[in-house]
Amino acid sequence: MPPDLNLNLSPLNLNSPGLLPFLKHARTHILPTFRNGIVTQSPIYVLGNQSADLDSIISAILYSYFFSRSGDSGKRGYVPLVNLPDVPSGPELRRLRPEFACALELSVSSSSTTLSMQNNKPGKEKDGEDGIVKLLREHIITVSDLREGLSPSPDVDQEEMKTKKLELDCVMVDWNNLPHKSRPDGKEEGKGSIDGLSDLATFTVNGCIDHRPDEGFVPPLERLPQGNPRVIISGPGSCTSLIVREIRERGLWPSSTSSVTEGHGQQQLNDEAGEEGKWEVQLAKLALASILIDTTNLTAEGKVTDVDRDAVSFLTERISSFSAGGAGEWGRTAYFEQIQYAKAHSLDWLTVDEIMGRDYKDWTESSPSSGEKRVVGIASVVRPLKWIVDKARNKDDDSTNIGGDELKLFLDKLMKFALERRLDVVSVMTAFGSEDGDGEGQFSRELLVWGLKDAYNDTLANFAETSKEQLGLQKWNDFPIEGSHEYTGGLYIWQQGNVSQSRKQVAPLLRQAFTN
Repeated sequence: MPPDLNLNLSPLNLNSPGLLPFLKHARTHILPTFRNGIVTQSPIYVLGNQSADLDSIISAILYSYFFSRSGDSGKRGYVPLVNLPDVPSGPELRRLRPEFACALELSVSSSSTTLSMQNNKPGKEKDGEDGIVKLLREHIITVSDLREGLSPSPDVDQEEMKTKKLELDCVMVDWNNLPHKSRPDGKEEGKGSIDGLSDLATFTVNGCIDHRPDEGFVPPLERLPQGNPRVIISGPGSCTSLIVREIRERGLWPSSTSSVTEGHGQQQLNDEAGEEGKWEVQLAKLALASILIDTTNLTAEGKVTDVDRDAVSFLTERISSFSAGGAGEWGRTAYFEQIQYAKAHSLDWLTVDEIMGRDYKDWTESSPSSGEKRVVGIASVVRPLKWIVDKARNKDDDSTNIGGDELKLFLDKLMKFALERRLDVVSVMTAFGSEDGDGEGQFSRELLVWGLKDAYNDTLANFAETSKEQLGLQKWNDFPIEGSHEYTGGLYIWQQGNVSQSRKQVAPLLRQAFTN
């Protein structure tokens, strides 16, 4: 390998004041260096899970900003990396993650009504480079962007690249298990890679904050670099809530401005805080976005914990403290509703394949008897299955199977999605308002589980039986029978009566079916 592809650990200063200056510095001071074919600095990447949802993206940004300012990383700094291997930052990121684009713009704007509901929709820009697209392009780094910079020039020996990958460091947020292990047996803790970079780089996990069950991949705290967190707590509705708690406990985000003495008035606090107050409001609003969306504005039964409530209380107080008119100048509910609207309508602009991949996670399980690997993938969608089925037959969705049954058109696309990801079992979970699937009316869930090999029929039948009571599984009225073998393997589609059971609860049940 040519010497210019070796890592040179030169200093990287990301201690820029303010959210946007920090993000822009991270973007402009790293990618151009990579694009010149030379890696001259090695930051610590903060990486959310492969669904790249609002909670993952904002958790990564918040962690990177405050830990870079803490000095714990030395001079390397932390860089938030959006886990999208095929989506460069810019118009495509806005189209695929409009709720994040909306949250970012609302957070950095001086007004809480920057965007009208209608203008939150992708595709409204006339020239493809409106304000939010430019904001994303200049401040956000995706895995696709990083790959472009890391990819070697044509004169580099490709075979040598495969045997000598770049060694990068990362902190995991909103997940705790990398999909591509550095060893085939998966027994080396804390080393692996991700989709889009598995052929170029190996990540060493330096820390983790997550709100789902511990999968045993992240090394114990004593084996992580000193001072780095290992906080894996199942329960809180949002990982961002845990990030906020960790930042506060480390004294990185105090509850008041230390330079203001007791007895000074609100106006004096605002004057003395200056620009720092502006950045605090931006960071607090951005953090609130993911917490409010994940907890439905703190109303989601079974998902809201004291960690979430404390984070919202703290963030709301920070916004009030640095707003000239106090809390009356900013409405939390209106803010939540704008981002929720952007999220609810985000699927309108996607293909079926993009809809399935938008909030998708998979797990690899080993049979205790044979050791055979089995991959289980679950896609979460905020629209009913009937809506997705209708989407599958739309002409603008590249449907080539015009004369077939509507359900078959969808299942053909779902089969293609599963085969591309080498899944053994694919599942689709929907969550929506029952009146129109648009977030209005009674909340409903549906569950589709499809074993793509006949060998798994008994396993899935057992899952159906053992999970029926906990999940409240009922016949799906739009499907003529509860199970079908018309396609390869068993297909089940249910109404899910127990709507409190999200993917957090369903995934362990489905995975356990393949390990018992």
